[in-house]
Amino acid sequence: MLKYLTTDSRSFKDLIEGGYLYVDKTGYFYEMLKKGSPSKYWFLSRPRRFGKSLTIDTLANIFSGNKEFFKGTYIYDRYDFESYPVIRFSMNNLRADNYENNVKFLLRDVYGKAESFGVAERIDTTLDEPYYYFSELLRGVREKTGKQAVVLIDEYDYPLMQVAHQKKEFDRMRDMLSSFYETLKVEEESLRFCFITGITRFSQVSIFSKLNNLLDISNDPVYASVCGYTDEELDKYFTPYMEKYYEENGVEGKDREDFRRRIKEYYDGYRFSIRNEVTVYNPVSIGKFFIGGCSFENFWISTGAQSIVDRIITDHPELFRAGTGFSMFPESMSTFQVEDVFSSTPEREAVYFYLVQAGYMTLKGERNGQYLLDYPNKEVRDTMNAKVLSTYGLRVRSSSLMLLRESFSREDTESVMSIFHDAYVNIPYDMFMEKENNYQIAFYTALMFLGFDEVRAEERTNMGRIDIAVRVRKGLVYIIELKLDESGDKALSQIKEKRYYEKYTSEGCRVHLLGINFSSKERNISDWKEEIIN
Repeated sequence: MLKYLTTDSRSFKDLIEGGYLYVDKTGYFYEMLKKGSPSKYWFLSRPRRFGKSLTIDTLANIFSGNKEFFKGTYIYDRYDFESYPVIRFSMNNLRADNYENNVKFLLRDVYGKAESFGVAERIDTTLDEPYYYFSELLRGVREKTGKQAVVLIDEYDYPLMQVAHQKKEFDRMRDMLSSFYETLKVEEESLRFCFITGITRFSQVSIFSKLNNLLDISNDPVYASVCGYTDEELDKYFTPYMEKYYEENGVEGKDREDFRRRIKEYYDGYRFSIRNEVTVYNPVSIGKFFIGGCSFENFWISTGAQSIVDRIITDHPELFRAGTGFSMFPESMSTFQVEDVFSSTPEREAVYFYLVQAGYMTLKGERNGQYLLDYPNKEVRDTMNAKVLSTYGLRVRSSSLMLLRESFSREDTESVMSIFHDAYVNIPYDMFMEKENNYQIAFYTALMFLGFDEVRAEERTNMGRIDIAVRVRKGLVYIIELKLDESGDKALSQIKEKRYYEKYTSEGCRVHLLGINFSSKERNISDWKEEIIN
């Protein structure tokens, strides 16, 4: 009998006692806790809905001595399961829209924990300082129990991200939380183990500047798959669910291989270490996929608020023009400051690093001292492209996208241009489209939906940069030059003068040279010219 599947439980106990599937990650926790462990302070950054809260709860059960829950897991007969007092914080409970109320919530939370351990009388409630409450809690627990405490903090950065675009509120919240987290260093003698999770890594928050022995495993190759499912784990734990689908739907032979490949295309691709090439599947997407009858949909991207990413795309869509050509320097990972994301002129690398941390982009490789980035999979790529398109009011129906792909494959450029013309008709009159690159971004993003072998923007040649190069299939390429308020002839002439096609003709490709002109007055394609080189 197959175990039950769920995407909602953050309770390790509920999973085990309820007969739900648990993908065993306890080998990683054993490495953290075994004799000779390099630190007792640990930090892990992962995107939302990637299993951070379940990780926190699993650690809580280990330190609470609940060995019976771990029967059959890696850690069961390797760890002593000694019981310690466990203090947990879920900082996403600080949901107020102002600093004062969040301070009250945090004071109430710490005081409640002190009451549960019977040490509340130590706290002078006339002092409204969260770090003071926290310090007295840790000291009191050690004195009362005779043991050091285990502190587990989930979503440490949530209160900061809620006010990230409000500098005054952000600065006040940052300073308060910095003092609160610094208590972990001040009260080191009262701590047995500390594990902190979040989405972002703020360089200016003192858990990183003051806790100099904090071990950040976010990009550590050893812990690259501590959250999410690897290919091996997917096959080990989910093959019975795939087999059930195959049998119920008569899927045989090569169709099974295609089905498994599509799962990987849609939901795999998150890479968290440049020194470990392993990629992982989003666990929420996989769970919802199998629970929902194996229907290929975009699950993860719709499971939480996207206001920050929506704001970035709306205000600065030009940052997404590069398509698969995103990159950043490694130094950006250690100097990230949220102000660089939300300023009127955002730092490109800060934006990209935030998107990597939030799960909208991922590491793909390294070249010339830079990290190469891309969208992790089809689920995220389609959603991000749709967000960029909607920023320009360019909405292309699914049926039109299918026809567009077929038209490119048939080399029916007349049909291609007709579909694009119809799409631009729907752009609202007051939408900002005064710059040439705005039309280019919208055009390019629509092409990204089509799943061609390659779509590149501003590809460099020895003579200049190609606006867009589309490798429709092996041996067939479209080179596209876009102009605003000029002419299709001029756009085509530039392709020919710069000989952008030579790179592809040397490979034996049939190349369509397509020059397109947009009219700012008509807010649409006004004319286009084409030549074909065999």
